Amino acid sequence: MATMSTDEIAQATIDLQLITNSQLQDVWRGLGSRQVSPDELKQALVGRELLTSYQLSRLMAGEKNGYFYGDYKVLYFVGSGSFARVYRAVQRATGQVFAVKVLRRRFCGDQSPNAQLVRDQFRREAKMGMTLRHPNITPIYDVGLDGDAHYLVMEFVEGRNLREFVEKRRQCEPEESLRLIMDVVSGLDYAFQRGIAHRDIKLSNILVSSRGTAKLVDFGLAALGKELDADMSGDLVNPRTVDYAALERATGVRRDDMRSDIYFVGCMLYHMLTGQSPLRETKNRMQRLNKARFQQIEPIRKLLPGLPPAVANLINKSLQFEPEKRYQSPKEFLVDLQNALQKLHEPPLDQV
Repeated sequence: MATMSTDEIAQATIDLQLITNSQLQDVWRGLGSRQVSPDELKQALVGRELLTSYQLSRLMAGEKNGYFYGDYKVLYFVGSGSFARVYRAVQRATGQVFAVKVLRRRFCGDQSPNAQLVRDQFRREAKMGMTLRHPNITPIYDVGLDGDAHYLVMEFVEGRNLREFVEKRRQCEPEESLRLIMDVVSGLDYAFQRGIAHRDIKLSNILVSSRGTAKLVDFGLAALGKELDADMSGDLVNPRTVDYAALERATGVRRDDMRSDIYFVGCMLYHMLTGQSPLRETKNRMQRLNKARFQQIEPIRKLLPGLPPAVANLINKSLQFEPEKRYQSPKEFLVDLQNALQKLHEPPLDQV
């Protein structure tokens, strides 16, 4: 787009309803004149927190849409996944901050059967997620349609996801790891009691709040695209979906078996403690489907000889290839996590 003049920038902020005319007049008064450079106006708009840098960059690029979804005004881009993008947004009526997850454009306007399937499932699973209310599950408050854009509104968790958390620490201490995983399993247990499995357990789907609480995200959205993956050949399938399908096919369990979630929680705990995934990382789909990938996991005590036996034992049990040898429910897993955490504070036998 050609460079915008000062007047064009000012008019665009009004046309896009990013600020009110009254707010713009206050900016002019603060600048002392309308005869200022485009950069001076931009600095004033951002400096007064009337625009975010994200909004300004879109405005300068000539973007006309994507500033609002229903009653929610987009402030910043947060991140994206296979099916949707996430934004930090503010509700215009209350000023409260939320996270708004928006289905990617390629699924919104496309009338193909696959795109329609994604749209229908996005809304269906989001509405199911709205029924879950637990301290360790990120709540979904609303599902909406703005034009042809499908979106949902959920709690904005101040913090970072568990992948970022682990990358910063490289290796987490056993006590910290157990406490976070206990949060995760507590959320899973609540859902399990309601007959719901997550089916997309991975580090990036766990949010760690600034207070150190772990919260499951995308609960109810994990099944998105599973029908597309009936033959494991769809382009829309995310890698963890392939992992679940491979494990379940190799072990002969149904698609929504909670013990699959337990296996991947064990993978997360292993990763947190060692700094590496127990599953060999690969983007090759056929290699991800190979059941040997789930059977040939390096024992955690080989990597961490000093790891307390109680911690190593619960990881080994959660990562058993045969489902019957794993924890049979999140509640059972939670009991061993609590016991292992307690044992971390017990003095060694030679000091008793």
